[in-house]
Amino acid sequence: MGSRYYTLLTAYITSSLGNWLYRLALPLLVLELTGSALSTGAVYAIEYIPFLLLSLPGGVFADRFDRRRLLVAGDVAAAAIATVLAVVVSTGSRELWPIYLAAFLLACVEPVYHPAFQSFLPEIVPENRLGPANSWMQSGDNIMSMIGPAAAGSLVMFLGFETTIYVNAATFVVSAVAILLIRPAAPAAEKAEPRKVHFVEDVKVALRYVFRRNRVMAAGSLMFTGTNLAIWLIQANFLFYLTTYRDMSPRVIGFVLAAQGVGAVIGAAVAGRLVQKYAPGRILITTTALAGVGTLLLIPLRSPVSIGVVWGLLYALGSVNPVAWFTLRQKIVPRELLGRVVATTRMLAFSSIPVAAFLAGALESSFHNMYVIIAIGGLFRLAIAGLAFLSPLRTPVEGVVEDAVAPRPAPAGEQAGP
Repeated sequence: MGSRYYTLLTAYITSSLGNWLYRLALPLLVLELTGSALSTGAVYAIEYIPFLLLSLPGGVFADRFDRRRLLVAGDVAAAAIATVLAVVVSTGSRELWPIYLAAFLLACVEPVYHPAFQSFLPEIVPENRLGPANSWMQSGDNIMSMIGPAAAGSLVMFLGFETTIYVNAATFVVSAVAILLIRPAAPAAEKAEPRKVHFVEDVKVALRYVFRRNRVMAAGSLMFTGTNLAIWLIQANFLFYLTTYRDMSPRVIGFVLAAQGVGAVIGAAVAGRLVQKYAPGRILITTTALAGVGTLLLIPLRSPVSIGVVWGLLYALGSVNPVAWFTLRQKIVPRELLGRVVATTRMLAFSSIPVAAFLAGALESSFHNMYVIIAIGGLFRLAIAGLAFLSPLRTPVEGVVEDAVAPRPAPAGEQAGP
């Protein structure tokens, strides 16, 4: 895939490590300062807000400005925010607002960074290698999801919050330098003037494209919105289920949760080969159906080993899905629309998560029966797979490319309407 890809992969993994460092360090810092679960939980709530506010603008930025420069700017901004916070912490301040502000600002980088990154990848990787390229990226992300929290916890324990946050800033600097080392595909493009931005119209174009012109994107977006709802009906109550229904100790729960990390890494590792061999849309349908069956298997299982194995399997299937989806999206969406489509579909998929988390708690509080909730989640995933089977997702990539890319942009540089 070439040196440019591996340099980008290095930047991605380093930046991902940086994300995990602040996501664990900041809540721990608030907990140490306040001892309050509510104050600590507020950090997570604050970090979620930017995804709702900035996803669509982030997609517009990715399509209207140089993506490589956006990635560098995002890493530099994150490094600057983390450095300022480290300086504040070093003064011994016990004020919470700088921590909350830093958490919010750091989280603001991600909704802009992700669409630019997803749109930049096809610029440096040949189309026939997008599957393996996304697979390696997903593998790196999953490995960081296991290593990152442990690294953050160890740094806080042995070096303290101030040093941990400085290390956090350094990871973003390394990522920015790595991206700067990536040679642009077309040197002339670096000097091109960015096209004029009309946020409302640009967002409307993306929404019309997803829901009117590209039925594959519409079907996939709705599929992920539904599956996230089904997943989080169980995910939100899973620790409660293991402790209350299965009477597991924290040590045993750690084993079960470790299985999810192993499954995620394995799933991402094989996803690239699957995408090379089978149509991405059909992979999405199959893995969603298998995940529905696996979810239902949780109901009769009692031993930690069996629950851990099935839970790991569900995460393996869940890691195959994004690789197939990213590859499909990168292949059939026009480059000039890719950033906005990434942002639009991602925001739709995330929109069901808070609804599901609230609904999960309400259902358990009302019925006190997690088995019913698990059954609802599993059957819902099977129903979604059935609907997806009847949708355009079954269409091979070659059958949707022509419809997806027409019409082309107007000569004057403004995006043509669908």
